[in-house]
Amino acid sequence: MNSLATRSDETFPGPTDAQVVDEVRRGNREMFEVLVRRHNPRLFRVGIAYLRNAEAAEDCMQNAYLKAYLHLGRFQGGASFATWLTRIMINECLMLLRSLRSRPAERYWEKPEENDAERAEPVAPDDAPRGLSLKEMNTLLEEAIRQLPRRQRSIYLLREVQQLTTEETASCLGISAGNVKVGLHRARAALKTLLLKTAAGAELFPFTAERCDPLTAKVMARVLEV
Repeated sequence: MNSLATRSDETFPGPTDAQVVDEVRRGNREMFEVLVRRHNPRLFRVGIAYLRNAEAAEDCMQNAYLKAYLHLGRFQGGASFATWLTRIMINECLMLLRSLRSRPAERYWEKPEENDAERAEPVAPDDAPRGLSLKEMNTLLEEAIRQLPRRQRSIYLLREVQQLTTEETASCLGISAGNVKVGLHRARAALKTLLLKTAAGAELFPFTAERCDPLTAKVMARVLEV
């Protein structure tokens, strides 16, 4: 599976998202797998942005896909399918965070952020270590991104990694275009120009076949049981 997720389904081979959705609505449930594999990288990065935990992100992905399948009739095409699906994923992440705050004993990763505005901005080193491989640099950048406040993480991953437009990012996150621009500026400042130049953005937080295949199988098993 290609880990690169782009913002337009025109870059994917085969039918567009809208065509796949129409097929699924007509009863071809197996076609839903196309959407799952196509959008796994996007949803995984959204999950990382909100939860900072891969296992929790995958749990929310499964729930988001099932809800999307069950409510395909509500998708009217006003926004792209990717944007509609991203909103569902964000809602799943937020519901999980609220649930964990009410059940502290069941938290299975770091404490969720209570107020992003109160968190200190991460400070990247002024000089990047010399001689690091691209993979090592990506790891360094991924760790720096994890330390951003949640909104900045979300904006950065959607704009810089997923390559969504400002308007698309605003629509996904339910904020204004101005807030997207401000958040992106702050995220870039926190990460530092040097760090931004050292990573191949499309390879950040990849959702490789080792993760994609099992999750896709779980999602399709649930879809086909409905």
